Amino acid sequence: MDQITSSEKSKIKIKLGNIELDFEGTEEYIRDDLPQLLDLILKYSGSEILPSDDDESEEEELIPDNNSGSAKIQMTTTSIATKLNVKKGTQLVLAACAHISLVKSVEVFERSNILSEMKTASGYYKETYSKNLTASLTTLMKAGKIIERSQDQYALSAEYKSQVERQLAGN
Repeated sequence: MDQITSSEKSKIKIKLGNIELDFEGTEEYIRDDLPQLLDLILKYSGSEILPSDDDESEEEELIPDNNSGSAKIQMTTTSIATKLNVKKGTQLVLAACAHISLVKSVEVFERSNILSEMKTASGYYKETYSKNLTASLTTLMKAGKIIERSQDQYALSAEYKSQVERQLAGN
């Protein structure tokens, strides 16, 4: 059996509520220095750990974003779809994109991420939305609500992102 040396790399994935850390490094660093890094992350993220998206809670909550001074919207895709009064597939695509962008803080996301997020809104999702996703994305790009950054990589347009943030905040 080979002995692992301290120069070999190890991987660790830690998820605490809404904080997720993927790390690859030496076992020595993980053992000696990673705990201090985690303490700093918790300290600067605002000492409380927020529930992850896996939680069943449907409640909307505004959490101060320590970086920008604005409030971060915390709600599920279903809650966003409800607040946006979703009736069509293109509207559910936008609700899913809003969740990915505004709640998960992911600026550029893949088509597969959009579809997965749409499916989490089970009260709104229909199988035909999956079949019509390409057409929905094209319609939304033409309307200027989403931008295709590269092939199958999308982002909310700045204008629509601001609009939906105001709408979800109730302004």
